[in-house]
Amino acid sequence: MPGSTVAVVAPASQPSSERIEAGLRVLEELGYRVRLTAQERNPSRHYLAGSDAFRAQVLTDAIQSDEVDAVWCLRGGYGSVRTLDHMKPDVLASVVKPVIGFSDVTVLLLAMHKMGCVGLHGPVVTQLPNLDAQSLEHLKAMLQGTATRIPLLETRTLLKEGTATGPLVGGNLSIIASLIGTPWQPVLAGCILFFEDVGEPTYRLDRALTQLRMSGALDGVRGAVIGDFTDMAQGDQRALDDLLKEFASWVDGPVVRGLPCGHGDRNVVLPVGATVCLDTGRDHLALSEPALRRPDGGC
Repeated sequence: MPGSTVAVVAPASQPSSERIEAGLRVLEELGYRVRLTAQERNPSRHYLAGSDAFRAQVLTDAIQSDEVDAVWCLRGGYGSVRTLDHMKPDVLASVVKPVIGFSDVTVLLLAMHKMGCVGLHGPVVTQLPNLDAQSLEHLKAMLQGTATRIPLLETRTLLKEGTATGPLVGGNLSIIASLIGTPWQPVLAGCILFFEDVGEPTYRLDRALTQLRMSGALDGVRGAVIGDFTDMAQGDQRALDDLLKEFASWVDGPVVRGLPCGHGDRNVVLPVGATVCLDTGRDHLALSEPALRRPDGGC
């Protein structure tokens, strides 16, 4: 809600100061009090926003602080899985406030889901200045607790008809595949799976989806909604179309392509772990329960 305090954290990579400032201005324009958490100077690895222990402690402090109403991830990149490895599991099991991010932050959102809590797959702070109006309005509605549906694109493609209900689980496809065989491998059985990716040629997306299929991770998936694949090479789109049709044959339930989420200007907020209804005859996913933790403290 406007007036709430947002802690901005960097559990993965660090963006430029210009991108940080632009994103923070948007948060302030939305009416939030912004608290940029401590930044580690001169990290030993240029692709990480500080040491693993440092990033884990900053995130833990933000989650546990009574003075913080929401935790917003600064950017993705890489490093969230290393941050997770240095956190105590009970921290993620005790989340009672919105934790927002996507891309590499998929790791943290899936870990929260595995611990029984809901996280918000949505724009990182550095994406906010480029977000389209529809995504921004949906973001505000989700944070205010008034969102009852998740929109699909008018130009969506129906790959398999049907209706299915289950917890909405997913995120960045490459990140999901990278968790196979780890303690944080997501349990997708009974879920509505969603995924997106950026900068990946079709053969790499094929590799990730095939890994999910061959590992058994797709067994029991009730349905799937497919997001954006941005920054793909020209001429790769037809191969992607064929791959996603094949993917639909691996899923027992309905499959739709046209979820407006990803690394472009469109990125609607998706509550990871909240129950949704996927009906291929409708232009939205219906939320069948509150997206965030209930006031009584239950997930």
